[in-house]
Amino acid sequence: MGLSIVILAAGEGRRMKTDKPKPLVNLADLPLVQYPLNTAKALKPERIVLVTGYKKDEVKKYVLENNAGDFIFCEQKERLGTGHAVKQAAPYLPDTGKTLVLYADVPLITTASLNKLIKSAQRKKISILTSKITKPKGYGRIIRDEKMNPTNIREEADASTQEKTINEIFTGIMIADNEFLKNGLKGLVRNNKAGEYYLTDLVEYASKRKLPIGSTEAKELEVFGANNKKELEGLYNAMVALNIDAAKKKGTFFKDTSTCYVEGVLKVGKDVSIGNNVTIKGNVVLGNDVSIGSNVILSNTKIGSNSTIKEFCSIEDSKIAENVEVGPFARLRNGAVLDSSAKIGNFVEVKKSRIGQNTKANHHAYIGDANIGKKSNIGAGTITCNYDGENKHKTKIGDSVFIGSNSSLVAPLKVGKKSYVAAGSVVTSDVPAGSLAFGRAKQKNKTNWKKK
Repeated sequence: MGLSIVILAAGEGRRMKTDKPKPLVNLADLPLVQYPLNTAKALKPERIVLVTGYKKDEVKKYVLENNAGDFIFCEQKERLGTGHAVKQAAPYLPDTGKTLVLYADVPLITTASLNKLIKSAQRKKISILTSKITKPKGYGRIIRDEKMNPTNIREEADASTQEKTINEIFTGIMIADNEFLKNGLKGLVRNNKAGEYYLTDLVEYASKRKLPIGSTEAKELEVFGANNKKELEGLYNAMVALNIDAAKKKGTFFKDTSTCYVEGVLKVGKDVSIGNNVTIKGNVVLGNDVSIGSNVILSNTKIGSNSTIKEFCSIEDSKIAENVEVGPFARLRNGAVLDSSAKIGNFVEVKKSRIGQNTKANHHAYIGDANIGKKSNIGAGTITCNYDGENKHKTKIGDSVFIGSNSSLVAPLKVGKKSYVAAGSVVTSDVPAGSLAFGRAKQKNKTNWKKK
């Protein structure tokens, strides 16, 4: 089955009180439209068509600059409803295969739910995604016959008092045969209170022709949308709840879920423990028996098994191997790599550097643009002076090196294996292997000193 995906991304978002088009309003650290784009790409369709409208050039620019692959863009010049929006995409769809309709402002739908929907449509012209929600006001209600087959979707404005008591709603997401979809779109009319072309009328179109209509159900949290900042906050909370629930099902222990925020994609091994006040962003992978202390921020980071991240650490864009200890109060960023059994202690910052196996920097150090070998010790107060005011330079430290406390290593610099740097040194030239380097003023003591 050839699959096409249409993403409706024409919204203005006036109630958001923003100058941005609605698809580019941020949820956590990503624009709303990025979430259905990620989901769509995971389904590996033959084509993705985005229906844009308000500030269409900004939406197109974002999509192309932040996503690999080919995309088709079309414009909905008038806001005449969801049916009208999909109609703009119809010329870009093949006559065969199926088309899945997604929404830029319904970002939390999962690939699991969509795969179920796609499967349900294998022998049907159309299949819809529904959900049973606690507050159905504002949504189209699912009308079913005596055999519980869906026959219609009644929009809120057109629903009777009895129909408004139905809590099963249409999420807006559907999949249909392309031939059926194109013919159905041609037959849509605007004889409703909103004066719009409803995509939902395709269900009635199929029912009147006695065509079987499929349906699957998604969790309530997956189908939340947002029209204002208050609803956006609810959407954020729903996203966090879904992500935490998924991690808990894999066996992760959260000390206090009410203070933890899993905003991105979290992959966990067995026996992971996460403290309170932890924020997880982007793509984070935690191996088996990983312990994350309280007040930690993780972003786009992989942490190997049996590693411990102590309290008050900030780790972004980093890779940590197994049996590593970090913190408390440490910062790793911009491509920091810690090999197995390394240790980064309190008030140490590592940027764009590799820390070798069994190497330690226990406290108060800055390691930037450096490559440090195995079994080395970086003393307290050590700084790699990597910036000369115009350019960044590399520091290379070999295996089994001892850097004394309060040392300044002025890059570009090489410190050979099994060498020593005396405490308090300012090192400006390479240190040969097996050498002792010291670069500090000779101490002078003035006896019988008196304060003037």
